Amino acid sequence: MAFAQAILSNPAIPIEDRQQALDRAFSDPGLPSAHTTSSFWLRTPHPEIAQAQSTELPSEAEVVIIGSGVTGTSIARTLLKSRKPGKETKPRPAVVILEARDVCSGATGRNGGHILETAEEFAELEASHGLEAAKKVVRFRTAHLQEILKTADEYGLTEETQARKVQFLCVYFDERGWKGALSRLQRLKECLPDETAEWRAYERNEIPKEFCLPHARGIVAGPAGAIWPYRFITGILAHLRSEFSRDLLIESNTPVTAIRDVTTEEATSLRYSVETTRGTIRARHVIHCTNAHAGHLVPGLRGRIYPVRGQMSAQTPGSKFRNQGTEHSWIFNYDRGFDYLTQLPRSEAGEMMMFGGGFAQGELGGIGDFGISTDSELSLYVDIHLSGALSAIFGRENWGSIPGPSVEKMWTGNMGFSADGFPWVGQLPVSLTEREQKEKGQGAEWISAGFSGEGMVYAWLCGKALGTMVLAYDDELLETESADLSWFPEQMLVTEKRIKESVLPRDVDGISSYLQ
Repeated sequence: MAFAQAILSNPAIPIEDRQQALDRAFSDPGLPSAHTTSSFWLRTPHPEIAQAQSTELPSEAEVVIIGSGVTGTSIARTLLKSRKPGKETKPRPAVVILEARDVCSGATGRNGGHILETAEEFAELEASHGLEAAKKVVRFRTAHLQEILKTADEYGLTEETQARKVQFLCVYFDERGWKGALSRLQRLKECLPDETAEWRAYERNEIPKEFCLPHARGIVAGPAGAIWPYRFITGILAHLRSEFSRDLLIESNTPVTAIRDVTTEEATSLRYSVETTRGTIRARHVIHCTNAHAGHLVPGLRGRIYPVRGQMSAQTPGSKFRNQGTEHSWIFNYDRGFDYLTQLPRSEAGEMMMFGGGFAQGELGGIGDFGISTDSELSLYVDIHLSGALSAIFGRENWGSIPGPSVEKMWTGNMGFSADGFPWVGQLPVSLTEREQKEKGQGAEWISAGFSGEGMVYAWLCGKALGTMVLAYDDELLETESADLSWFPEQMLVTEKRIKESVLPRDVDGISSYLQ
């Protein structure tokens, strides 16, 4: 919400450029592009999962999940681990995951691997939705750290994925920004004292020298996590495919080109026809986990979920920089925008600084990346910013020199931003899909998307919630011992009221009044 307002109502940006960006937000985002920039995380493709594909596409499935990232994997895991006894004997697979490109090559294989909740927006959430709702959202987001670390441990992936708890350092360089941060932290600790017991503020004269942040005015610190996201998801998928070999198929390089509701043509429990470049699958349920591309197959979501291009890099640390990969992660707040950083622990992959952001330093303050759904090109201005920022931030005396090129990789990824700032999770009505809707027992379309650049503290548990919703909806398919969703924030549910209210205006002149 604040993001769209800041970009689209900025008078320093020509109105025609802002209107073009808004038009892009309402355009068809299309399928993921075949040509992509090269992500460091994908440097060693998973030998079994990256290009997993059946010799022949199955003709039927109980559930088709479109998208193989964090969200789709979380949903598949929830469904498969809660199968109704005896259903494993069905002639068709319970779950088929379809991916347009190689598995996990989209946003999950391109993000920062940063499991971070700073609760910077707590006061805004409280003002807009009330204190209890704000608490519930923050608790939901902070729960991801332990949930992801626990899941990595469950599958024996902790070492391989470098899953670790660290202390985040949210750094401010100017007086105004720091005073605002202190005020927000004070309110957060008043309202959530137990959850923020590990959070603290460092004034300039209190900042430890070993932090190597000589220009910081102040720092808010608290618990966070970091992980190799590609290895995490492909590792889980490999385990699931082994454990549920008859009930899970993964089909890479199989883009979905269309979805049709065929229940009007014949009596069948498999109400959907999912058309791909490799053939057609009949399915009972279709689940959209396509985030920035959601509007391609669900036209009604355009302007409600819209793409934004982000940029990441992997950089060699300076010769004097002390490795802090198991200790810290960072957010750097500027007068315009912010950057985010984790460092890899010492391993065969090096001690890379995984540095992303620079959005506000992009073309016309970032407007050039608004509504862009491709990950095939770099932003030159963001490249310039990211390539040169670290030695200045940490201080040249702490950084040292770098033999050879400092940037190992620079790449882009597309994020799905939500018009109201919350993910969209739940059953899709005909008003969004433009496909007919029948009675409850005949399956449905579902969505979990729109994480607004914060998927690592949204996507996994949104997927778990959606899987639980499907289980509760359809007792013919699967069942679970508990369909309790009291832990899930209602602001993230798909409702007709939200569909009506949570959409960007078509004209940029109306953006300020709409988002107030």
